Amino acid sequence: MNNRYFNLIGLASIIFSICSLIAFFPGAMTWDSLDQLRQARAGTYTDWQPPMMAFFWSLLLNLSDGPGAMLIFHFMLLWATSLTLFKWSIREGYRFGFLFLTLPIFPWIMNFQFTLWKDIGMAYSWGLSIAICIYFRGHKKFPVLAAALAIVLFLYGALVRSNSLSAGVFLMAFVCASIFNVNSIKSALGFMILGMMTIVLAHISVGALLTPKKANPVSYVLFDDVVALKLRGVDIPVSFLNAEEMEIIKHCEYLQVHEIGAAFCIPDEKFTAITIEHYAELKATWLTNIPQHFPTYAKFRLNAFINLIRSPSMVPYYYSEFSVKNKPFTISSGNREASAPKRLVEEYVTTSQNIIPDLFKPYTWIIISFGLVLAFYLSTNSQETSLWLLPLSGLSYMISYLPITPAADFRYAYWMCFIASLSLVIFLNIQSKKVIEHETINKL
Repeated sequence: MNNRYFNLIGLASIIFSICSLIAFFPGAMTWDSLDQLRQARAGTYTDWQPPMMAFFWSLLLNLSDGPGAMLIFHFMLLWATSLTLFKWSIREGYRFGFLFLTLPIFPWIMNFQFTLWKDIGMAYSWGLSIAICIYFRGHKKFPVLAAALAIVLFLYGALVRSNSLSAGVFLMAFVCASIFNVNSIKSALGFMILGMMTIVLAHISVGALLTPKKANPVSYVLFDDVVALKLRGVDIPVSFLNAEEMEIIKHCEYLQVHEIGAAFCIPDEKFTAITIEHYAELKATWLTNIPQHFPTYAKFRLNAFINLIRSPSMVPYYYSEFSVKNKPFTISSGNREASAPKRLVEEYVTTSQNIIPDLFKPYTWIIISFGLVLAFYLSTNSQETSLWLLPLSGLSYMISYLPITPAADFRYAYWMCFIASLSLVIFLNIQSKKVIEHETINKL
């Protein structure tokens, strides 16, 4: 195939993506995104979700009183990433640049592409930050405006996810290495420390400026851990759970299947009371009992993590989300009836999952990411680029769920899947130059 056919594939991808955007406009939403939209409309925030996305959404509401502007923003980030890297590949003379144009329609990326989650905002803002760094790296002087935009996009992505630190330290190292055109382990370590400090200070600053109401989001994990010990025979007296409630939790089907999610086994108002009225007791109970029964706790957490990353014998879990709400976009609004184009996209993702289910399981992407770290680090074509930090960012992000796995949902692996896919396309393009050079030599 020549470049003409490659570019036709890229054009078809753009058309499919645009049609899909129209079919899902103004965006798919779940409880998380509905709650953030509610906060954006009210102008008051809680720290159950990082408040940055809700605050930014409040600004976008001036353009559209609903989720549509946020969906467009996410798509602008995604397509700016693809087009910037496509242009970079053309400039560098790479063969497979068209793959950057197909990135948005990879089924394991399209599966959550229309969902207005902070996971998506983080992935796409970081993707464009990376694309800017790759495009301008190698210039005699990195443009100031491009550097500023890359850093702003990085900070936005870091601020919309509470556990972004685990991935952000490596990504910050890549951004800085690109801007300052340095490449060494020593400089990477220094930039990682800088990234850690920057992300922590950014979260503290946003919290001080937006003053979100405390909702104690860590309660979800603490409650799971305490309940897990109690279910495994550890005698932990607490005032917020009686024997009848523990019996209900013990026979909860969701908990039996997923290892975690004890909060879903009791009424919402009950768990809300625990997070607010009994938080001090819950926290004290956790601090007292987890160290004393660490082997039991560690085994529980390991099982939960294994359930999250799935295995060849397990089916993918919650691998897509396409629920588009009716106006006025609240929990009680009901879902919009699916159109023919919307059903086509859903069928595309579902069929892909049926054909290649392992690409919808995090364990596969852990293996791919590890391989990419080694490939970039050892490749003579990319040793001077610090690109190995990109898949390492995804790996670190996924591993960070070992002590805090909230559910078995594929969404928690989205950053790893996205950056691994992006890194793989980058690697293929870089390696293609070697093939082109070899073909040129043979012709001579």
